Amino acid sequence: MFCKNCGTELDDQTTVCPNCGADQKEHQAQPAPEQPAPQPAAPQYQQPPQQPYYQQPAPQPADKKVNGLGIAGFIVALLSFGLGILFAIAPIISLALSAAGVGLRKRYTNCNGLAIAGLVIGIITTVIWGIVWISVGAVIGELIGIANDLAFVAAL
Repeated sequence: MFCKNCGTELDDQTTVCPNCGADQKEHQAQPAPEQPAPQPAAPQYQQPPQQPYYQQPAPQPADKKVNGLGIAGFIVALLSFGLGILFAIAPIISLALSAAGVGLRKRYTNCNGLAIAGLVIGIITTVIWGIVWISVGAVIGELIGIANDLAFVAAL
């Protein structure tokens, strides 16, 4: 063996170089590390494709209140377009329900917009059916007036 520092030939058992004093313990031949025995190749399995993960919506807190009067007013207001022929009662009911829903909107967190929409539609249908019934009343009044005039003429 040779000194790694100065290159002097040394005995294999020497731990310090007599020429330069370099420690030879570090430089002694170290046995080669044992390599682990080769493992047999494990079969490779392919993972099946995973299903996509869908997160369910969080449950709604119980303190959310729905404006039921607003919903009812909106539905009746929509129905009042066709039901106004029944003496304009449906538009008036929709106005009352929607107005109550709008008045109580601070108590509710949901469906307040339907109360306002029902109020607007209720006002529109009340005006439309009011005009229709006033026109019908005027026509009926004219017909009654004409009938009275004909009866008066016939009596002469």
